Amino acid sequence: MKIRAATFNIRNSSAPDGDNAWPVRRNATVAAIEHLDADVVGLQEVLPDQLDYLRWRFPKYEIVGVGRDDGMSAGEHSVVMVRPGDWRVEKHETRWLSDDPGTPGSVGWDADLTRIATLVWLRHRNGTTIGVANTHYDHAGEMAQLQSSRLIARWTSGELPWIVMGDLNATPDSPPLKTLTESGLRLAVPIEAGGSWNDFTGVEDGDRIDHILVSAGWTVVEAAVSHYRPDGRLPSDHWPVMATLSL
Repeated sequence: MKIRAATFNIRNSSAPDGDNAWPVRRNATVAAIEHLDADVVGLQEVLPDQLDYLRWRFPKYEIVGVGRDDGMSAGEHSVVMVRPGDWRVEKHETRWLSDDPGTPGSVGWDADLTRIATLVWLRHRNGTTIGVANTHYDHAGEMAQLQSSRLIARWTSGELPWIVMGDLNATPDSPPLKTLTESGLRLAVPIEAGGSWNDFTGVEDGDRIDHILVSAGWTVVEAAVSHYRPDGRLPSDHWPVMATLSL
């Protein structure tokens, strides 16, 4: 039984990005998502207008996740897209990366911004259930990054097979990533696959801050960073990261 998973920070639509602003590149972003050919995609920095656009462009997909500001529609979302086919959403919930994970809008530790994780339980047509966690760590708070990893490690412990993915704003050798790997998760994408942060420059050897990790039981069949540029257009200031997994 296989699943192809991907994570992609699409860059929020409110950023003053000039020639790389959302209205200019949104078709390229959609093309980049389609190019991943993934069963499940975790997206970060999705604002409500972007979510509306994605729902329009991917009408057959299940897209779940709430806004970080109020637990409903306000603010950035870390949504999970599920392609129609072998997998369907059994249930989902959003948790806040703070010492009060059930309180919408709560800010954790030394974080600069409110941060969330969207947890989704997927059921295969054969009855197998897996967990997917899509998250976006804070960019500034080192303690918040570390504590976020401790939360994620706790939430994904147990016998259920988990896929953890997102923009962790931390490199593979950093304390937040080591916390996850020491908990039993392992990185699915080899370091030599390239960087994921390009800052709208197109570099392919920037920092790897976007990750897919898997729990015990998963076999990594294929994994890569996608440097696809539809019609030469950068789809985001991040490159998507993908992995084909077997259970």
